[in-house]
Amino acid sequence: MSDTRIPKFVSYPLIALVAVIAVWLGIWLSLQEQRSGIPDNMEATVLPEARQLQPFALQDHHGQPFGLAQLEGQWSFLFFGFTNCPDICPATLHTMKSLWQKLPTEPGEPGHPQLFFVSVDPDRDSLDTLRQYVTYFDPSFVGVTGELDQIDNLTGQLGVLYGYDDKKSDNPLDYTVNHSGQVLLIDPQGRMRAVLSPPHDSTTMARNYQIITDYYGD
Repeated sequence: MSDTRIPKFVSYPLIALVAVIAVWLGIWLSLQEQRSGIPDNMEATVLPEARQLQPFALQDHHGQPFGLAQLEGQWSFLFFGFTNCPDICPATLHTMKSLWQKLPTEPGEPGHPQLFFVSVDPDRDSLDTLRQYVTYFDPSFVGVTGELDQIDNLTGQLGVLYGYDDKKSDNPLDYTVNHSGQVLLIDPQGRMRAVLSPPHDSTTMARNYQIITDYYGD
């Protein structure tokens, strides 16, 4: 991974605009529920038709390949961020840890979901850095990163926005990353099934997860 790439810039106002659009999209989708046969009474945006993902090639914090095959066979949550994140990422991972404690299964048991934290800051987030970061919240959490083009491949498919602030010092690694706060739910066929938008609450997320998985099956 090179430090010479030109950072993409996405401003906070743009991310706020996208968040507003996401809310209106959720309202529109909720109006389609009776026609599309998706579960109602949800605090999540459930896609009328699951979105099949195209191949991508990343690495998990164990140094193993991470692609479509690793999203198949169980429900998975995907969250995109970076380890230097001051607020959204630690708060969301803490919420996911609390969510884990509200599910009837334990990590590693049949039917228990996985959590993949995908870093959009590959220049600073090494695999070892990711491992230490995500396992601090829960030993079962898995960090993922890779080449920037493959990160963009996945974020583009999922509609996840991120961008880097302009670097304001002589240190090329002194910058922050703006990114979406959604948690994405992937079904056992490796398809995007739902979007859980912030603010996140573990009790609400656990309820939504159980409704969705019961409705669509394991």
